[in-house]
Amino acid sequence: MVWVLYASWVARPITEDSLKSLKGKVLLIDVRSPSFVKRAPMGTTYNLPLTDIIAGYRPPDGYDYYITLSSCPKGGIAKRAAEILARRGLKAFYLVR
Repeated sequence: MVWVLYASWVARPITEDSLKSLKGKVLLIDVRSPSFVKRAPMGTTYNLPLTDIIAGYRPPDGYDYYITLSSCPKGGIAKRAAEILARRGLKAFYLVR
C-alpha cells in the first residue's frame, strides 16, 4: 500500500501592506542566524533560523499564520523556510519587499 500526502496549504508570498488584511494571530519569524539578528534586529519578530527549521524545529503553536522573513531582498531564504513550514501543516507566507 502506498500513502500519498497532499499539503493543504502552499507557502505564498505576502507584502507588508497585505499583512494587515490577515484575520487572526500572526507570528513574524526571522529566519536569519542569531549572529545576523544581533547585528541588525528587525523589530518584534521570533527568531527561528532556517537551519533549525530544516532540522525539524517548529515555531510556537497558537498562531493562525506564520510569516517568514529575512534580509534577503528577493526573499529566497524566507521562501524556503515558509515552504518547509507549509509542508508541516502550518499556514505560512514569506515576506517580499
